[in-house]
Amino acid sequence: MNNTGVKVRSSAVRVRDQFVLARYGRLSRELYRKDASPALLEVFTKPGDVWVDFPLFIEATALICRRFGDGTPALAKQCGAFGAEANVGAWRAMLHRLLSPKVILEIAGMLWSHHYDAGRLITTQRSERAITLSIEDFPTPHPMHCASIEGWLLRTFQFSRPKRVSVVEVACRTRGAPACQFEGDWE
Repeated sequence: MNNTGVKVRSSAVRVRDQFVLARYGRLSRELYRKDASPALLEVFTKPGDVWVDFPLFIEATALICRRFGDGTPALAKQCGAFGAEANVGAWRAMLHRLLSPKVILEIAGMLWSHHYDAGRLITTQRSERAITLSIEDFPTPHPMHCASIEGWLLRTFQFSRPKRVSVVEVACRTRGAPACQFEGDWE
């Protein structure tokens, strides 16, 4: 696997394996794992939460998109949403009742370095119910990662139970933009 130098927590990679099991079942997960590289399979089966090479995150996500989708990053959004659910766990009830989407995302920005060893997640409020989320200084942008973040962002907004949520990727470094950016709004 080509090492870009960027690291991600193995738990973020394993969420993809859990997504396949939850969405498609045990047999599909076995087939998914058969397609995985030896390094990715090791991440899926080795206990603990350690730093691993970011390309393993991309491989795990792209493999889902190829095996269960049309190869585009569409399923990566669903993986990101599933990851948001996995990350919030028992805190979900508190998030529903107490925190606005803006506050939740500001907390997520503070936790970015727990999941990635590079880049920053910056939240900028555009209005009372609209934000821009930027991934800055991340050295290895990838469409699968951006789609995952978009799905994660959408599901994260939904935790505070707004009536309506909209999330759109408005810029991406893979398309020449200076940062990957998402605009979200809710009511």
